[in-house]
Amino acid sequence: MKKIILILALTIPLMAGIIFAGYRSSTQKQKAAQTKVPYANRDLSPAPKIANTIAEKPINAEEWITFKSESERKIRNLEIRIAELNIEIKNQGEKSDALYRKKIANLEQQNKFMKAMLENFEKGPSNWESFNRGFNRDMDAIENALKDLTADNKK
Repeated sequence: MKKIILILALTIPLMAGIIFAGYRSSTQKQKAAQTKVPYANRDLSPAPKIANTIAEKPINAEEWITFKSESERKIRNLEIRIAELNIEIKNQGEKSDALYRKKIANLEQQNKFMKAMLENFEKGPSNWESFNRGFNRDMDAIENALKDLTADNKK
């Protein structure tokens, strides 16, 4: 019985404090709403103007050929490194752990995805600059992950 009284004696004031701390009168709510109105009514028309000034630059044929050949070379190099790691795993037999195999399989899937993305990219009026940045960033991430994986394996 003493436990119940103690629990009630502690929780009732706590609940009352929570309720009254969150309470705001209608005038306080109205003032808060009025301060938010100017932000809601501001003109958002400059956003389309800015977006139109950043026009999508069409792909230069030479630039595309250079980019595609370099990307294909990077993809081939990654495929070779992944194949070497798979051969190394097979030579180790039971010594290699499952996590290492999963990481290599994941990198292999990412590499295949990047290859498919490169092949499916149309040279039309799509956003070439964002594709270029994103593709290079993803390829660098795969290369770095592979370097980290091989560095962890050598330890």
